[in-house]
Amino acid sequence: AAAGVLGALAACGDSVTPVKITTTPPPSAFSVTFAGGQITAEIAASADARSTGLKGRHSMAADSGMFFVFVTDQPVPPSLFSVGFYMDSTFLDLSIAFLDSAKTVISLDEMQATTLTVHFPPRPYRYALEANKGWFTSHGVLAGTAATFSLPAGTIISP
Repeated sequence: AAAGVLGALAACGDSVTPVKITTTPPPSAFSVTFAGGQITAEIAASADARSTGLKGRHSMAADSGMFFVFVTDQPVPPSLFSVGFYMDSTFLDLSIAFLDSAKTVISLDEMQATTLTVHFPPRPYRYALEANKGWFTSHGVLAGTAATFSLPAGTIISP
């Protein structure tokens, strides 16, 4: 949970009393942890959310990302059912980590803003995590690195 402090004025004569306001991530956000760092990620668990992803975004907070989750392992080309990632209408450069069902990084890739190059891992994957460009490298995340996460209670994963 993210916490912030916001000064608020209390109507008590001339005194000013700071009020601490605690904010929590939206229900669709959770943490994905690697040995070298942690990302607070939004979840894309429906076909619509996965299709939208980070489209239209021009920036993203440090240590933030978008986590794509699928019901079953996703095949890679040459399958007609392959789901790849591209950057159409996404205005920030991103890094992507593909993870298998055991929560291990299969591969990493760099994606350039507003391009149509489709990115796939070398073998089937269950999850994909997008982060700001260079995040995985700067936090020592490589193929074979384990991730730790638990999807929030009530997360519905649709095909």
